[in-house]
Amino acid sequence: MTAHHEAETSPAACSGTIDTNWPGCTGTGFYNGEHAVGASARFAVTSSTAGSATVVVRFANDSKASRPVDVFVKGTKVRSVSFEVTGAWSTWASATLAIPLPAGTSTLQFTPTTAEGLPNIDSVCTTYGAP
Repeated sequence: MTAHHEAETSPAACSGTIDTNWPGCTGTGFYNGEHAVGASARFAVTSSTAGSATVVVRFANDSKASRPVDVFVKGTKVRSVSFEVTGAWSTWASATLAIPLPAGTSTLQFTPTTAEGLPNIDSVCTTYGAP
């Protein structure tokens, strides 16, 4: 099963604002996070079976350095990832992550590990469970 989650659409939630000032985002906007450790972007994902999931995060990062992030499922850290510099806030890239998902509904959370915060997050696409 594949599900597409726009950052600006419930049940997604974020510490920051939903903005529309950079072209090329999908949906009606993107998540522009607070510049703080502990800020987060959260998405509700539902899997019919427990197992590995592929998560594609669409993002932009025009800062001077990559932005390191911890990824949590149901409050448990499952991995770390670093979102590279894309060259402009309007240049969107995708990062593909493999994560474990339990059966049922879970909160998928991205939390920055530095005060620079998260990159701008446009959407998350998950592929998991039985078709």
